[in-house]
Amino acid sequence: MLIDTQHTSTGQNSQPAPTNVKLTPEYRAKPWGRRDGLWAPDSAQPLGEVIFKSDTSGLVLKWLQTSEPLSVQIHPQRGPGRKHEWWYIADAKPGAYLQLGLKESATPEDIRRAAQDGSLPDMLRRIEPAVGDTFFVEAGTIHALGPGLTVVEVQEPSDVTWRLFDYGRPRELHLDQALQEAILDPQPLTPMPNGTAPFQITHEMLAPDQRSMLVAPRASVMVAEGRGSFGTEPYAPHQCWDFTDAMPVHTTEPTVLILAEPVACTTDDETLWRARK
Repeated sequence: MLIDTQHTSTGQNSQPAPTNVKLTPEYRAKPWGRRDGLWAPDSAQPLGEVIFKSDTSGLVLKWLQTSEPLSVQIHPQRGPGRKHEWWYIADAKPGAYLQLGLKESATPEDIRRAAQDGSLPDMLRRIEPAVGDTFFVEAGTIHALGPGLTVVEVQEPSDVTWRLFDYGRPRELHLDQALQEAILDPQPLTPMPNGTAPFQITHEMLAPDQRSMLVAPRASVMVAEGRGSFGTEPYAPHQCWDFTDAMPVHTTEPTVLILAEPVACTTDDETLWRARK
């Protein structure tokens, strides 16, 4: 979390030694990416993902930008492939949308038939988000990002994605695996991770020339927008940093920070999965 110290005198000797590390991004081209958004080398165009992998928090943080609908997919609820996600909407062009969960309860046979005849997107809850909206994507939720979005994503470090529908792209689908664990009843929209997720999120909006103290034993921090400094190191938009101790923050521009910290799950994933069955 951040503690405001705008009006608190913190002498030079009272500031902690810097314990921040700027993470190195990985740039990945995607067929649904864009050339008009975040910077990336030519080899990663059209840019779809900027990926930061954190040894400190054990999480993966991403920038995603879309020009086309992504595949309709889910992630496992159980085991080492489990993946809970969280989205922050950094930009949404006119007509941009995302799909999150079912509008009505369905059976596995309903989902399989809709995936095969192309009607599956119509079964999903469609949301036209605004900048600043946040969404927790619980493992097992059928979901997809639509076109025109720029998103900060926080996720568990799993690469397991099961595609149910891919708009005719020549990629493998995984209906059998996905339907074993898909959540088949409508769920309430949740802006922040709940007790099923092994991470918590703090969304901080800071004014220009604000002085604060970041207090977190292990945190990854995405700079969604703004400029300033962490300790003596300058930060800029689209960067990701790791922290292992308290750190002074001084803004020079309006700043939005996404803090992601690991936590212990309050519900065993196997127990939760069985309860959903």
